[in-house]
Amino acid sequence: MNERPLNPWYSDETPSFLEHLYRGELRWDLISRFPRQDPADREAGDRALTAFSDLLRERVDPVEVDATGVLPPELPEALAAGGFDRLQVPPSLGGLGLSALNTFRVVEAAAGWSMPTAQILSVQNTIGVGPFLPALPPGPLRDTVEARTRSGVFSGNGDTEPQGAANHKRFTTATPTEDGAAFLLNGEKVFTGNAPIAAMVNVTATVREGDSERVRLFFVDTDSPGFRVSAHHEFMGLKGFPSGALTFEDVRVPAHMMMVEGEHNRRLTPELYRRLVVGRVHTIGAPSLAFSRLCLEWARDFVNRRQIDERPLGAYDEIQRNVADTLSEVFALETLTQWCLLAEDQVPANPGFEQVAAKNLTSLTAWRVVERTMALYGAEGYETERSKARRGVPPVPLERAFREARGLRISGGVDFMMDIWMAHKAVFWCYYPLPANAEAIEAEPDLSCLDEADLTEANLDHLRFAVTGTKTFARTCLELARRYPDQDELFEQERLLIPLTQIGNELLLMSLVLGRTSSLGTSGPQSTQDLADVYCAEARLRIADAWRRHHAADSPAASRAAGQWLSGERWADLLPDMPGDASPAGK
Repeated sequence: MNERPLNPWYSDETPSFLEHLYRGELRWDLISRFPRQDPADREAGDRALTAFSDLLRERVDPVEVDATGVLPPELPEALAAGGFDRLQVPPSLGGLGLSALNTFRVVEAAAGWSMPTAQILSVQNTIGVGPFLPALPPGPLRDTVEARTRSGVFSGNGDTEPQGAANHKRFTTATPTEDGAAFLLNGEKVFTGNAPIAAMVNVTATVREGDSERVRLFFVDTDSPGFRVSAHHEFMGLKGFPSGALTFEDVRVPAHMMMVEGEHNRRLTPELYRRLVVGRVHTIGAPSLAFSRLCLEWARDFVNRRQIDERPLGAYDEIQRNVADTLSEVFALETLTQWCLLAEDQVPANPGFEQVAAKNLTSLTAWRVVERTMALYGAEGYETERSKARRGVPPVPLERAFREARGLRISGGVDFMMDIWMAHKAVFWCYYPLPANAEAIEAEPDLSCLDEADLTEANLDHLRFAVTGTKTFARTCLELARRYPDQDELFEQERLLIPLTQIGNELLLMSLVLGRTSSLGTSGPQSTQDLADVYCAEARLRIADAWRRHHAADSPAASRAAGQWLSGERWADLLPDMPGDASPAGK
């Protein structure tokens, strides 16, 4: 039961900063060599961005799209003509051959102008059919995917089902035909990005092989008999994004269109799994940084044109701190992006764990930034851009960004579920079975990195906190693993685990910010050291709050109260001295 599961993010050859952090060791030697984008690669990205920005402004009116919920029908064709549907695909297949970081920059630029366009691009370039190509062995499946990629068709990914995205099994089934030449797919998928415009989708389905059931990945042509887009989803944001529900009724898929089994009975090889994890950095991280940068510009515009009692708004202490918090969080998001997409080649370090953690780190940071900017703007922030334009004030689309940023906390995994999942798959992966370095975890923290760091006194104090906090984190995990020899029993204590994952994430980004700042040194602009100080001070407050929530998680009162209500108790029965059940919505 407690046999250590295989982990697709782990590498025996390349060290992982976050894995070491989970084990109680802050590897300053890794992050102090902070990676930077090569100037030639950046120039290549700049050229692609110029062409892409011209296309966006010519083809997409973001205000009109948000009002009508319809993207220009010719947009997919225009994106394909420019190779933007194949950002990382080599030029021999009609792609642009961009690096992962430049791909991120293109998706970020799209999100800053039109979020539905950004999502079309990110699905196509990170989790659609084309991204699988480098991991496919020679054969009919690779030949088919290569042909589809060269022709510039759009694709989608069908995994989530009506029964919920958190299920390990898939209710969509794939039954082999009697001659073994094909499979018949039956079932439903929901929230499938690009489904209404896709020529091919990759679909997960359960294959029954004797007494066993295994989830496999199939590549399905959307013009196959029995395949249909059964509904188009409409969201709070993402107006115009082509997302749909799929229905499969005896859809015949040739056997060679099932992806071959990966290592250790996985449906995806570790290499491909890592590619898809990096894709989430683009899908979630790029829009998060885009919205945060926009909010920074919007905040400066608002503060510079407003006064209170003839005093400039920017002269007030709370406003300065508000803007400084946003500045520091944009700096942190840039830092996380560079580490996730450059560290493997330059440090070298394996950022697989960090790429998974980036989902919540980026989306929750963006949410804080957008919400803070909404508070700064007040009623003008809550007002739509069309309303602002009618009365002659800058039509900042903050209300639209608010809706889009909230969706990022759901897309790719709801945030609290991601925290639980990370605790299972990453944090306590290091503690079952009990680690051999238990004595090192219980030893005093090694603070020698303070002598090597090029940081101000304030930031050296933050580094000291990160080192000792990392040790405290690991000791807590070790104590929990000892208290719960059966990991399944520990995993039942979800409210105990969620704050721990959050603490690990905060320590990670704090450390990366300090590593990047140290690499830039104290001889550079003071603003870099100041931004690190501001970010780390706020991160320490979040860590303190998470520890309080972790320590308060042992109470059984919540499960008792929720159990009564979920079992059918009426509100008036739970609180007999209060009126209840009066709302029509509650009947």
